[in-house]
Amino acid sequence: MVMTVPLNYLTAREHQRELLRQAEASRLARPERLARVTLREATARDGFRLRRLAALDSAVPPSGPALVAEVDGVLRAALPLDGSRPIADPFHPGCELIELLRLRAAQL
Repeated sequence: MVMTVPLNYLTAREHQRELLRQAEASRLARPERLARVTLREATARDGFRLRRLAALDSAVPPSGPALVAEVDGVLRAALPLDGSRPIADPFHPGCELIELLRLRAAQL
């Protein structure tokens, strides 16, 4: 009976270590990732990307000045400044990006 107390203690301590190792491995496997969102005016160099975005959204690409939203460097939404319909990547949540672009347009 005397030997079971230390054995239980050692077993519990090893179990605790294993749980801590699993928690750390889980944390490292899923690091928190923050997306970088950039709002800016479209340039002539964005022509191809705007046409691609418009094709994804079954829309017409902006022909004049526009604001664009990039998420981690990928063009995800555009707001033409002539009042025509905004365009967004349908495979990426874009409602918030369109609202951000509208807020930015109101500031300009």
